[in-house]
Amino acid sequence: MQSVKWSQEMSLGVKEMDAAHRIFLDELTELLTTPDDKFGPAFLSMVAKIEQDFREEEQLMEEIDYAGIAGHREQHARVLGALHHVAPHVMNGDIALGREAAELLPQWFLFHLSTMDTALAFALDADGGTINPPTIRLAAERIRQGADRPA
Repeated sequence: MQSVKWSQEMSLGVKEMDAAHRIFLDELTELLTTPDDKFGPAFLSMVAKIEQDFREEEQLMEEIDYAGIAGHREQHARVLGALHHVAPHVMNGDIALGREAAELLPQWFLFHLSTMDTALAFALDADGGTINPPTIRLAAERIRQGADRPA
């Protein structure tokens, strides 16, 4: 089981994005450790939370007329498409397939953080906030290493 724990090195310097990412990783860790008999509802709850997070982020991108919105939305749509494909199988008892999908999310998150979300953070940096360029290197390194593995 892959797990990614929040670290300050993942900070993009945009308080709201960093908080959302921290919460996502905590919730993902919970999902990955949920017992089989509770996994189905937990999986659906996680999908709903991801949908909400993506909606909020896309609304923000629309508000600032973000030039990279199409590619960013495409990544969101691909993840949601996969999760929506898996959800009925999970609800019909295929917990293993749900776990496989959930275990891919940490690696996807690191890729998305180091590409799409870093670019969005730079676009949001108009207020003079501090964007954290090491995030790109950190995420790329963790992807190469197969993400953080629990001890």
